[in-house]
Amino acid sequence: MIHPTAIIDPKAELDSDVKVGPYALIDGCVRIGSGTEIQARAVISGPTCIGKNNRVGYGAIIGSFPQDLSFDPNVSSGVEIGDYNVIREYCTIHRGTKEGSNTRVGSNNLFMVGAHLGHNTWIADHVILANNVLLGGYAEIHDRVFIGGGSVVHQFTRMGAVSLLQGISGIGKDIPPFSIAIGKNSIAALNVVGLRRAGFNQALRNEIKCAFELLYRNGLNSSQALEEARKRVWASETMILWDFVAGSKRGICPMARWKEIKGEELQQY
Repeated sequence: MIHPTAIIDPKAELDSDVKVGPYALIDGCVRIGSGTEIQARAVISGPTCIGKNNRVGYGAIIGSFPQDLSFDPNVSSGVEIGDYNVIREYCTIHRGTKEGSNTRVGSNNLFMVGAHLGHNTWIADHVILANNVLLGGYAEIHDRVFIGGGSVVHQFTRMGAVSLLQGISGIGKDIPPFSIAIGKNSIAALNVVGLRRAGFNQALRNEIKCAFELLYRNGLNSSQALEEARKRVWASETMILWDFVAGSKRGICPMARWKEIKGEELQQY
């Protein structure tokens, strides 16, 4: 299962059926679970833990030092990756920058060619990053998010569950759950297609639409919308939206003006 040209550190622990391709390098305290394939010329540095049935593409680099001028190479930090992820060619996933911290990736995610996860990024489950997406340090990407190609997420910025960021966009404010964002810090619409694909029934979709309209279309700021929302009863799935907004530290993206979306074709995945 291990190509003779691959270099495996004696400290690394690989399950017996792990595949390692030509000229791959596994360096330091690396743990790789059953069914995982490491393709040619990938580099994995420890401390890194990779779960079961993942595929790490050609030339991908996982666990390298963060791009943080304050980073001390002597600290112990790492990367944690779950199961059933596809990490395509030349992706980079940097380790945590503070002592004992980790960059964390959940399960069933797809990172397309050239995607970058900065230090201490947290990725949940069923997330898709298209080609050349850049995530800054400490970015949080929740369940079932789709980020279009070439988009940039600023450090400490969050994207809520079932949200979508159109390609060639940049955000420095939080994107609430179930939203479609475009351009620079602009919300364009509710992600109706994403809600259907995530299994939300019609009643839930209608309630989430009401919550979205309360947040964005009633002329209220986010604090006023939260106050109004507290007067009503919401399903637990809808409360994901309100809890996210209440917990925002960077502020949430505002609704786009018509001139910002005129002529744009919103791409659903």
